[in-house]
Parts: sequence; C-alpha cells; structure tokens
Amino acid sequence: MSGTEITRRPGRHSLVVSGVAGATAVAMALTGGGTGAVVAALGTVALLAGVSRATHRVVDAGGLVAFLGVAVAALSDAPAAAVLFGTVAAVVAWDTGTNAVSLGRQLGAQADTVRAENLHAMVGAVVGLLTAVFGLVLFEVGPTRQPVTTLFVLLIAATLLVVALNR
Repeated sequence: MSGTEITRRPGRHSLVVSGVAGATAVAMALTGGGTGAVVAALGTVALLAGVSRATHRVVDAGGLVAFLGVAVAALSDAPAAAVLFGTVAAVVAWDTGTNAVSLGRQLGAQADTVRAENLHAMVGAVVGLLTAVFGLVLFEVGPTRQPVTTLFVLLIAATLLVVALNR
C-alpha cells in the first residue's frame, strides 16, 4: 500500500470547458432579454457546482436549467440563430460536465485529462454546430416561414433524444 489516495473529482480544466460553453449559452439567451439570461446563468452556476462536487444529478439539473434559460429567450422573441447556438452551447456544457464527472471518478483529479476533455468538447460542439447550421438554413430558406417557437419545439425534441441516447 502506497499511502496515496486518488481524489475522485474532475480536474480544474473541467470547470473551464463547461464554464465557457455555459457562458456562451447565457450570452445567446441574453439576445432574448434578461430573464432568459438569468435563468441560463443560474443553470450554468449549478452545472459548475455539480462538476466541482462530482455529482451527476446536479450537473444534469444545471444543464436542464441552462437549457430552459435558452427556452425562455426563444419565447421572448430571440433570433433563431441565437436560440440554436444557445441550445448547442447548453448541451455542450452539460455533456462536457457529465464527461468530466465520469473522468474524474474513474481517473481522479490528478490525471491529465485535458486532451480527452478538449477533444470530447470539440467533437460535441462541431456536431452541434453543424446540426444548428443545417437547421438554421432549413428554417431560413424553407418553403414556409414558421415561428421561432416551432424551431424551439424541434430543439426540445432533439435535446430529449440526445439525453435519452446518452443514458
């Protein structure tokens, strides 16, 4: 026995990655007014607290609240692009947060997980951004102009699908 104990929590880099994505969701929610931004900010703070404490439930709840902040912005006439990119940012914040908690529990805070976390976040962001751009193009050039709420309902369905597939 070596006397060394592994700290089963994510490293500090995890907070930065999740925090940047969460701050992006807040900025996008701000385009729809202050209420959505405040809700998204509260969700981001809760998400970061969950990452810091290595608690999946708190990360999940914080990610959901951050997403609801973007939803409030969508209902407050935020531009379609801001809603799409805010949703992507909220999902990336949640996904990187849950990944960080899992890595922290498996490898500990002392392990060098920067490359793995950055790669995971970048792949999630690229997939989300490509999907958002495709949705935005369809929304803008489609045969009929639907309200932003229609786009938002589709985003909720896509987000629920991602959550269901992740579990």
